[in-house]
Amino acid sequence: MLPFFNFAFSCSYCGLHQYHLLRTLNCTTAHACTRVHLLALSFSSRYKWSIEAILMDLNKISLKVGTTSSTAVDPLLVLGKITKSNGMWFHVDAAYAGSACICPEYRHYIDGIEEADSYNMNAHKWFLTNFDCSALWVKECSDSVTLNKPRVPKKQSKAPSTLAQSLKLWMVLRLYGLENLQSYIRNHIELAKHFEELVSQDPRFQVVAPRKFSLVCFCLLPPHNNEDCANKLNHDLLDAVNSTGKLFISHTVLSGKYTLRFAVGAPLTEERHVNAAWKVLQGKASVLLQSL
Repeated sequence: MLPFFNFAFSCSYCGLHQYHLLRTLNCTTAHACTRVHLLALSFSSRYKWSIEAILMDLNKISLKVGTTSSTAVDPLLVLGKITKSNGMWFHVDAAYAGSACICPEYRHYIDGIEEADSYNMNAHKWFLTNFDCSALWVKECSDSVTLNKPRVPKKQSKAPSTLAQSLKLWMVLRLYGLENLQSYIRNHIELAKHFEELVSQDPRFQVVAPRKFSLVCFCLLPPHNNEDCANKLNHDLLDAVNSTGKLFISHTVLSGKYTLRFAVGAPLTEERHVNAAWKVLQGKASVLLQSL
């Protein structure tokens, strides 16, 4: 039995190097992320493999709505139809971005969800619910998928007894209501959009991947386009910013590029906090560039 499909596995399965494929398809601008739409494979002029050929031996596929690194979204509608026509189990992992789909304007990211056999989202990631709380929906259980897992012995469990995880989510829904939850999500996305605009206005910085939700992937450009020092430069910037204690940013690697990640996720974050964070980033960037 082959594992759940992902982009890296499909490249390996076809004998392709993932980075080489990115360069061949020349899609680093549109999909500058660790998970490039597999759909692009069918458009390659050098490689003639179709999506069906890649998936023909798989029996399960897990597609992402909001990847961890860059919040990229897989094409559910296209790949969902292929999975159903080939009798495959179609799972949608919307652990992070599933929360955004409470807003009608972001539901197009799950177009094709009607074909899914299972779907999950983590309410503790972006839905005001304390850790941990993950909601799983299954269309129809089968012999290969069961929700009747054996209980974990207490000596191996963090908690002394079974937790009422669903009660936490129920209380959030009752306390905030639909309109307040939608406003909460929209506010975070607007703040991230504001930060993205600040980055775009400074020629020293670059937005690395398209922003879809409340995460902005960006980097500080090296002087004279010296790519050899780009990764170290951004690593040093991350350390310098985080050492101030005024904000915390994380990083990922997209197409071999060390990339900084600015995520808006705290309930009390306001535009003034985003502006203050950007000033810290600009200040530390100036110091680093002057030292080169």
